[in-house]
Amino acid sequence: LWVLGMAYLLLALWDRRGAAPLRPRIAGFFRRREWTISLSPWMLLLVVVFGITIFFRFYHLGATPGEMFSDHAEKLLDVNDVLNGQYAIFFERNTGREAFQFYLTALVVKVMGTGINFLNLKIGTALCGLFTLPYVYLLGKEMGSRWIGLAALLLAGIAYWPNVISRVALRFTLYPFFAAPVLYYLFRGLRHMRRNDFMWCGFWLGLGLHGYSPMRIVPFFIVLAVGLSIAHRAAQGKRWQTLAALVLVAVVALIVFLPLLSYVVGHLDMFGSRAFSRLGETERPLPGSAVGIFFSNLWKAMIMFFYSNGGIWVHSVVDRPALDVVSAALFFLGMVLLVVRYVRRRDWADLLLLVSIPFLMLPSILSLAFPEENPSLNRTGAAMIPVFVTAGIGFESLFTSLWHSVRTRAGRLLVAAWVVVLAVWTMNQNYTLVFEKFHQQFMGGAWNTSEMGQVIRGFADSVGTPDTAYVVPFAHWVDTRLVGINAGYPTKDYALWPEDFEKTLSEPRTKLFIVKYDDSAALEKLKQMYPSGVLALHTNPLEGKNFWTYLVPGQPAGQ
Repeated sequence: LWVLGMAYLLLALWDRRGAAPLRPRIAGFFRRREWTISLSPWMLLLVVVFGITIFFRFYHLGATPGEMFSDHAEKLLDVNDVLNGQYAIFFERNTGREAFQFYLTALVVKVMGTGINFLNLKIGTALCGLFTLPYVYLLGKEMGSRWIGLAALLLAGIAYWPNVISRVALRFTLYPFFAAPVLYYLFRGLRHMRRNDFMWCGFWLGLGLHGYSPMRIVPFFIVLAVGLSIAHRAAQGKRWQTLAALVLVAVVALIVFLPLLSYVVGHLDMFGSRAFSRLGETERPLPGSAVGIFFSNLWKAMIMFFYSNGGIWVHSVVDRPALDVVSAALFFLGMVLLVVRYVRRRDWADLLLLVSIPFLMLPSILSLAFPEENPSLNRTGAAMIPVFVTAGIGFESLFTSLWHSVRTRAGRLLVAAWVVVLAVWTMNQNYTLVFEKFHQQFMGGAWNTSEMGQVIRGFADSVGTPDTAYVVPFAHWVDTRLVGINAGYPTKDYALWPEDFEKTLSEPRTKLFIVKYDDSAALEKLKQMYPSGVLALHTNPLEGKNFWTYLVPGQPAGQ
């Protein structure tokens, strides 16, 4: 009913002026005797660039990163609920999460047929990250030229920032995924005053509110955009039309948001729990003046492109800039050009593109109770769209200046070669950041639950069963639910605390205990209870990742 409601709303409001009827066009297409495909040099270049971005998004997807952490267990348990018919519009496990990723991953599981695992989570988020890029290209074109769009597409496609947040396989990439079409249709709608653009803006806004909580800042950004637009002289004569367009965006977004709104009405505390815990004092007192923390956070967020993107190891290379050297330089140049352009032309779009960067970073900046979580690449994710478009503006200006400054064929070949060298350099730097530095850092911080899952799976497929394997919990060690997921038993928590060891005495079958390498107390207790057990050390090349297995032979039948 919800989908039908959205479809009928769009059909009812759709502006068909200037467009040929759809049915005759489709019929004419299939009546053709020949279909031809033409490939221009520009289209070939676009295909090559998009192919490079596909490589960066999917290369070594299963291995980078190679382990899960506790948030993944929560997500996969929600996916398992969906697959078992427990449908919801807001999933309350782990302080509550919007629903989009869980249904997307459930679809991936159904299509792939590979069960509930880390890779299926990553496939869904990597696809969202990839499908963000066409709108980055289109927004770049809208802001000046197709060269701006192409440069923005390449830089965003290979960049370490969007690549990492899509590979971590949490909801982080949904923020830019939904914000990109919202920004594109908003900018285009305000420029050309086309009703259909505003409807699509509202559609993606409403759908995005089902994705990731930082998206909740975007409605306020749209109000700001409309305000900036009508405040400029170019809006004379169409200010009321612009305000009517804002109402249209709100109505369409409301219809799409309606299922989640029905939940919010009765569960506002759960829906806002995570946001309020960062903005206010529901979880801990503010560590200082709210105004002082805000401006400190704002400064740290604005310099993260050139200085430090924060210290959260699960989705960034800690304490390094969010951009590579080339992208950072082009971004800085683009900002300068936008300021100069705005002073000369007073084009609201130039100002809005600049303002959108800090505004879309507000979900990170407003972490007043936990300022150590700012800046964060996940909560600033949508800012990457105007950032890379701005970098594209910087590239286009630099490239065209060099191109037109030389007249000879050899000179222009040198300019083209310089662009290729620059592209290869930045691709190499981002490749190193994602597949070497981030991978090594992540694997050093995450626990090797996949290795333990393989041990339990091998045990269950040989001398034991899934029900007679156990993981002995230890403070700040593995999430035992992840061991079960990696073993292929997603609903099984393998935790068995030492005080519960006696419960296994009545089990006659072969048993397997996995113990942290330095948990000597648990090992000693197992040896006392099962003196015939076999102890083995499983080594890992990473420091602190070794663990013990203690195999207890089963009792013969009749004993």
